[in-house]
Amino acid sequence: MKEILAPLKEYSEYQQTFDNSVEKTFEELVQKSHIDVELNRATVKKYNEADNEYKKEKKKLKIQKGWKSFLIFLSIAGGIATAIGALMIYGALKVGSSLLAGILTTSIGPVVMVASILIITLVLNKKIKSLKASAKLLKQNADSILQEAWEQMAPLNKLFTSDITNTLVNNLNTVIQLDRYYSVLHEVYLHKYFKFPYFSNDDSSTINMVVGTITGNPFVITRELETEMGTKTYEGSMVVTWTETRRNSDGKSYTVTHSQTLVASVTRPCPYYDTETFLVYCNESAPDLNFSRKPQAQGKDDKQIEKMVRRGEKKLAKIADKDMKHGDGSFVAMSDTEFDILFGAFDRDNENQFRLLFTPLAQRNIVDLVKDSPYGDDFYFIKQNKLNTIYSHHSDNWRMLAGRNISSYSVDIAKELFTNYNCEFFKNLYFMLAPILSVPLYQQYKPNDMDIDLTAETNIAAREAEMVVNVLPERFLEADGSATQIITKVKFISSEGQVDNIMIYAYSYSITPRTDFVPRVAGNGRTYSVPVNWDEYNPLLKTTEALIFDANGLSSEKYAELIHLLKINDNVVGESDSSIAECCGVIVVIPDDKVKEELIEKVNEILSTKEKINIFDNKEKFAKAVETIVNDANNNLI
Repeated sequence: MKEILAPLKEYSEYQQTFDNSVEKTFEELVQKSHIDVELNRATVKKYNEADNEYKKEKKKLKIQKGWKSFLIFLSIAGGIATAIGALMIYGALKVGSSLLAGILTTSIGPVVMVASILIITLVLNKKIKSLKASAKLLKQNADSILQEAWEQMAPLNKLFTSDITNTLVNNLNTVIQLDRYYSVLHEVYLHKYFKFPYFSNDDSSTINMVVGTITGNPFVITRELETEMGTKTYEGSMVVTWTETRRNSDGKSYTVTHSQTLVASVTRPCPYYDTETFLVYCNESAPDLNFSRKPQAQGKDDKQIEKMVRRGEKKLAKIADKDMKHGDGSFVAMSDTEFDILFGAFDRDNENQFRLLFTPLAQRNIVDLVKDSPYGDDFYFIKQNKLNTIYSHHSDNWRMLAGRNISSYSVDIAKELFTNYNCEFFKNLYFMLAPILSVPLYQQYKPNDMDIDLTAETNIAAREAEMVVNVLPERFLEADGSATQIITKVKFISSEGQVDNIMIYAYSYSITPRTDFVPRVAGNGRTYSVPVNWDEYNPLLKTTEALIFDANGLSSEKYAELIHLLKINDNVVGESDSSIAECCGVIVVIPDDKVKEELIEKVNEILSTKEKINIFDNKEKFAKAVETIVNDANNNLI
């Protein structure tokens, strides 16, 4: 596997190679599907024309309905005008004034009313009825052609699996290799040797994961939905008036009215939700070194960076002097001041190991990345012994897994979706890993031979289960009255064969409107109670039992049989979504208690036919295990 020694300089070459591979792979998928591309294009063109005709007819219908509404308004106005005209005549007769206005109003009103009603009944209703019938036929025709296009694309749509993207990355044959999903293997190994937690913390939930290795050393890119209880300030106001009696220069009294808006506020607890994406890379290089860096050159142009670096020597001298007085005196500035300032790892605690990692080549790579990355200097780098954590702002917009299972009625739209997703995925992955790739030792250091015990109670790792659960529609998980997002946590109950029984805990809040009355003193010296409306957030919890299992390795026929089995046992009838979710071949389903045991038995029967993909000897070394994952996955993919 090829090392990436200068990430930024080599990026364009890898991206171009990857883009070409994406295009070639799509063409291979088309050939494998045996779809008639030109026939599909002709059908799509025919559908677009039919859909445009339907939209034109619908627009005509909308216009006629608009005229009808206008004429209904006129008829009502005419009726009202007639009544008003009659009242005007009556009033004029009573007081002996002119009858002209009343007569005109009484004459015009009925004419407008009758004319409007006649146009509606004799003209518009017929046109609207005709247009409705015509639009309905055009819609049926367009839908029929669309269905034909979907049927033409069905063989190709079946080939768009979530594994293709991983295969495209792995086929570059670099030190970066992606795994199918976060397996129990990853979970046990990362926790045992690197203390990576089994679960995300209590106030967050894993919603996306990309896992893989760099020269056999594991990395996990995870996106988590996080919540934090903060505060929110609510404002209320009240307008008060009062009068004062005054005397003018002649001694006469008069009153003055004053008006004042009293404003009050209250601060109350409020939950806030946000997503955070970060990379965790495990490597035993420099195991005693800890440091952190944050963006130093974000938003700065070349001249500003040069100015910052020129001032750097004084800053480094101050840091060294402070460390000498208040620390252990170990801080020594690097000879490359530009690197030291732009990387900014001033809290490093082991100079020897820091220099071991950041060789002259690593320093140049980091400087190039900070100054010339397409995303700018937007990454945070935290090293805690063997764990390296990277946060970057641009990764928040990365569609990590969403978009892999492409489905379209048009071969050209499918190609656009396929190309855009995969090319964007590689760019985001590459620059997420770029700070790690900038350090050659991180690619050259292979994991030590370590015996690992892979025995585990579960079939599916906790974080993977949490991620797949989050694909389920929230309405199946949230408690009644929930008014916020939900944070899901998963607890293992038991395993039966290849199926795990889990309990899903969904945490959210309901809202109760409250009003506080805050005293405020007005200009007249009186105290008023100003109402301030605020929301009280009440914690909610709902538990839901579910089944989760790995369906990777099933033949297409068996997979279709499995999905059919799950759907006929789905409690949701007539809804657009269902209580079944899938990600990276791992499936979760909320079963009916009455059929749960029978369903588990039938699912296990189907799963027993799948090809052996991720089976490991309990004493295999991790590097060999990862190699097995990649090789076996590639052999089973397109």
